[in-house]
Amino acid sequence: MFIAVTVGNHLSASFGCIMCMVTLPDEFLRWNYLPRGKAVLQMVNQRSMRNMDRFFLESTRHNPALCTAFQREDGQMFVNAKIVGIGYVVKERYIGEAMKVFAEHLRYGDELFEKARAPAETKKGSSEFQKRCALLLIEHLCFEDLRIAREHIDFGRMSTIELALSHPGSSKHTWQIVQHNLNACLLFYQPPSISFEVHGKIEIHEKDACSKFVNLVHDSFHYSPTRTERPVYIFHVEEVYDNGPSSSQFGKRIV
Repeated sequence: MFIAVTVGNHLSASFGCIMCMVTLPDEFLRWNYLPRGKAVLQMVNQRSMRNMDRFFLESTRHNPALCTAFQREDGQMFVNAKIVGIGYVVKERYIGEAMKVFAEHLRYGDELFEKARAPAETKKGSSEFQKRCALLLIEHLCFEDLRIAREHIDFGRMSTIELALSHPGSSKHTWQIVQHNLNACLLFYQPPSISFEVHGKIEIHEKDACSKFVNLVHDSFHYSPTRTERPVYIFHVEEVYDNGPSSSQFGKRIV
């Protein structure tokens, strides 16, 4: 049973039946999650930039389309899809420790960039800051062993930040839709033939441990001296479909 509740002035999600939620299957995690650790290692070793075509292809694991819709009062459907950066969330018992680590990294970045005077120093500082973040991601989020990952990561949830609210010219379509309907779909596609469709419900988080964690992780790589905590969408997984082109795939539900 899905129950809509109010957080601030908008809807969030509360789930009366935890059995509605599922865990992302191995087929998906082997493609989407496990390679992230290797990509981070390549970034640390500066190998990912040697083949930009490969770099952009690998980024599709991180950038699905978030599809949302709701029915207007006149009966017409208002639909939207946008490319988002999607991440994972550590389990509750680890979130406090992880927040401390990434918050300390941001303080390190503040000191690092405050000392930078010339553009060359800023560029060098950015590289150092991102490499340091990559090592933290490997230690706390991007585990290479799926058994260890299952101990630390909640694979029933995925996360993304609502960045559009901080941009005055943005349409903010997704934000408008989730005030009315929290059902959503994540569509992943990696050319030429890998595609997954993940259905679930969005939970809106603001100014709690979950939103602070997701914002910290984002800002620990994409540094900005002026930081604001933006709303976070936690996507609770309900169904996963393999949309590959073979007869055994082709929209087959795998969980």
